[in-house]
Amino acid sequence: MKNRLLGIVALGFLLIAFVLALAPVVRAGGVDDKIQTLENELSRLKSEQMELKKEAVAAAAALPDFSYRPGAGLTITAADQSWAIKFGYEYEHHMLFLAGNDARREGDFQLFGRRNRPAVYYYWDKGFYEFKSELDMDGDETGGKDTLNQRSAMLIHFEQMNPLFPTLTFGMDESGAGSKYRSSDLTLELPTLDRNNGFNTGSHTGLGFLWEDLPTPGLPGNQQFHYYWVIHGMGRSDGRADQSNKMDHVVYYNINPFAQAKNKWIDGIGFSMLGWFGNIDDRNSTNSTSSIGLRSQEGPTRVVLWTSPTRGAGLHTYLSPSLQYKVGPYQLRFAAGFDRYNTCSTSAVTGCGGTTAGAAATTRGRVSANYWKFMNDIMVWSPKGFLTGSATTPNTLGMGVSFERTDAKCGFTGATSNCDQATGNTDHRIAIHVMEVDLRYWIRPALFVGWVWKEYDVSNTPTAGQVATGCKKNSNTVANKQCSWDDFVLRFGWNF
Repeated sequence: MKNRLLGIVALGFLLIAFVLALAPVVRAGGVDDKIQTLENELSRLKSEQMELKKEAVAAAAALPDFSYRPGAGLTITAADQSWAIKFGYEYEHHMLFLAGNDARREGDFQLFGRRNRPAVYYYWDKGFYEFKSELDMDGDETGGKDTLNQRSAMLIHFEQMNPLFPTLTFGMDESGAGSKYRSSDLTLELPTLDRNNGFNTGSHTGLGFLWEDLPTPGLPGNQQFHYYWVIHGMGRSDGRADQSNKMDHVVYYNINPFAQAKNKWIDGIGFSMLGWFGNIDDRNSTNSTSSIGLRSQEGPTRVVLWTSPTRGAGLHTYLSPSLQYKVGPYQLRFAAGFDRYNTCSTSAVTGCGGTTAGAAATTRGRVSANYWKFMNDIMVWSPKGFLTGSATTPNTLGMGVSFERTDAKCGFTGATSNCDQATGNTDHRIAIHVMEVDLRYWIRPALFVGWVWKEYDVSNTPTAGQVATGCKKNSNTVANKQCSWDDFVLRFGWNF
């Protein structure tokens, strides 16, 4: 009995030992199964996550791309670049403090909308085709039904096919190419002659061929060449047409010979040249090809200082070179212009051919005008310190100082009463000096406030001009007297 009890106890211990020995194996097998199950589940989830990510990337790639750059507008581009659309807006308001008679000029604290120009640009087929439409709703240009077009043209970028091919541009209000360095960020307006001799901004109805960023053999720079075929005469833009069959031609050239030199002392050198060849049609007086008019430039009611006859025949030529030198915070620009055309007195003859023997010989004359202008711009201060900053750096203060001289004369050999008849200037010539100082503070890129002082000094000022401006040194309203005055402008501007 005792032996049987010992046997049962021994068998029990043996079973317990067996169970204890087998338990870790069983337990280990269950954990491995669970781990394997979890790994399989994670692998499935990861695979699903990758599929979802691919679908999200594909969906995002199919959406248009939105990009905005201050001053350059908002651009929406299709994912495949088959199309794009860009929105822009230029706004500038002036508070005027103009010398002289408030009944003839704006006077003090008058507001003038100098810029109010929304724009839309369309691009098609990866930008190969470009359509642009800009509206001109400035404060002095909203009264007429045909003055709202600022730019309206189509461009075909053949340079995408070959860099030596041009861009073809045509439209009812084309961008013209003025001499490139004729203005600056710290100058209020274009030179007096440029702004008033018919070329103005260079806008026109016609077509052009534009070669951009051409290489300069042997030099680390680039160059541009433009040719414009002007269909309805320079200044006949906004989609307006006339019945003249005479056309103007404009050529433009610019070179920056060291633009890629990466040397701050020479990479800011540039030279530009403009040539305008206007064919005057004496049967048509609706465009500005056949005239020169000089006036002040502030506010909507500009003071007329000198005008030329508005009829004639022959070639109206205007040549305008300009130069730039830029180093660090300083920029110097120089521009000049040489304007010539022949005309005749319509009071004595019909047209310029003459109706009686010898009539044309006694009434022909030449109108000429010249100008030169120096523009000095310097960035005075920015958060980085004195003599630092730029137009794209917030809290930058810039100062510009410019000086300009314009001369014009009408050299008739007979019937001289037709020279400058609009102002009553019997001396038929004028010299205009303009001194300008500009201060501009960029609150942020493309958003600024500024203050401008301009001093005019004009010889042979017409009587109406003396009354309008006040003439601080000469208040006598006698024709052909020297007159000077000061104008001030407070500016606020923003480019979307």
